[in-house]
Order: sequence, then C-alpha cells, then structure tokens
Amino acid sequence: MAADSAALLRLIEAAGWPASRIALTGTPLAETARIHAFDWQAGVPNDSLLANLPSDVGIFCLVSLETIDEVDMLLDGRNAACVFGDDQALIAIALSDLAAVLRAGSAFDTSRDERARLQALAMDLARLAEQLGRITSQDDDSRDAHDAPDALADRSMAYHAEGPADHGPAVPPDPQQIRHLISLRRLRERFFSPELFADPAWDILLDLAAARLERRSVSVSSLCIAAAVPPTTALRWIRLMTDQQLLERRADSLDARRMFVDLSDAAFDQVCGWFALANARGGLGG
Repeated sequence: MAADSAALLRLIEAAGWPASRIALTGTPLAETARIHAFDWQAGVPNDSLLANLPSDVGIFCLVSLETIDEVDMLLDGRNAACVFGDDQALIAIALSDLAAVLRAGSAFDTSRDERARLQALAMDLARLAEQLGRITSQDDDSRDAHDAPDALADRSMAYHAEGPADHGPAVPPDPQQIRHLISLRRLRERFFSPELFADPAWDILLDLAAARLERRSVSVSSLCIAAAVPPTTALRWIRLMTDQQLLERRADSLDARRMFVDLSDAAFDQVCGWFALANARGGLGG
C-alpha cells in the first residue's frame, strides 16, 4: 500500500495494517502498491494525480462532506473506498473490503446484503405501481364517479411499472407531502435508536422525488445528509442505486468538480405511484 503522507501512513498502521506493507507515495516500493491511500479531507487535487495509476488498483480516501462531491466524481468507475474522518475501525474495515474486492475482482460484492435489500425495495415499488395501474384501469360501474378518490378520478390512463408508451405516469404528489413524510420518519429518532429504522434507500428516493418536484438539484454531499445514515453507508447506497438504474448522475454545468444526482424517470414514476396508492388507501405512515 502507498500513502500520500507520513501522518496517513501512521494512521493506517494504527488501524492494523502491517507497517512493512505501507510505503510513502513517490518511493520505489509505492510504485507496485495495489492500494493507494490519500487524505483528501481538506482538498482534492486535479485528476492528474490519478492519471499515472493503473485502473485496476484500489483507491482509499479520507474525505469530508466538503470534499465528497469532488472525490466521488474523480473516483467514478474506480475501485475505491472512502472514510469520513480518521476513525481507525472504519479505516480497517474499508481497507479490508477494498483488498477483498481487488483479490476477487467483480465476483466479490461487499454490499451483497444491501444490494439484495435494494432489489427487494425496487420490486415492492414496481408491484405497488402495477397494482395502482390495475385499480385505475378498472371500469367499476358499481361505484359512482363522485365516490372515487381524487388522486385516481383525475386519471385518464393507467400506470404500469414498465412504463409502456400508451400509459402515463402516476400523478405526482405535492412536494410538501413528501417533506412531511420525511419529517415524520425523523420523528421516530426522538423515541427510538436511529439504527432501528435505518432505511437509506427509501430516504434517498423521497428526498430526490421532492427535489425533482421543487426543481432543485441535489449534490452527492447533500444526498449523504438526507440519507440519515453514516456518509460512508450513504455513498455505498447511492452507487448501488445508480447500478440499479434508480438514480442518475448529472454533471454540474457551472462547476466541473461537482456531480448532481437525480431520480431516473422510471424510479420517479414508481415513487409517484406509491404515493397515489397510499393516498387512495387512506393516508401515509412513516
């Protein structure tokens, strides 16, 4: 492993990495390192720093919320691990996971449990949207038109999760309703441990849905805060959800060092479908 400063070298050593396997960047031993470690908490260099590194090496970074947008954009597509701050336990875990990824290649997935949970969430959203489509496409002659819920009565076309060309998306909710649901979810933490209800994927979807309706751009750092979990966990979920095509990355046209995150059209339609169905059934829970 190569570290870009003596201080970072000592920190990695304190986290349990053998001193004999760490070298300072720029020394002969560092040229063969499989993992290169950088302290980018205060600032991020331009991409020329990584230009000479092989694409198959691992990149480990200490970051802060102030630098994570630049780091995330710079490391996109690389085997990388980020840790916020200098917690030795987190450093040890991140380095161990990164080393395992490099040993086993793409066949090893340190986030397989979270990926399975995310896939289940996506399937649940799709099922709810399909159910909404069935409800709105039924011609129920036994019920008067004035008895139909407003969110459904205004619809003229059915919704399906697959988004076929002949069906429109569900009616978007009021962004304030989404914000209200998010605030209700945060209220739980006044009575229970936050870890008991950790659900970053849903919080990410809600925040981005509200931002889309408000025509507001969301950076990676802002989304890490909205996820209501440790930033390292939030970053992992953002990447997983991007892989699942629930999220899309968009470069900031005014700042090349920053990347925005948006809901994909399909994911937005699914979230809207969930709200429409939940409202039709009498209201929302946290």
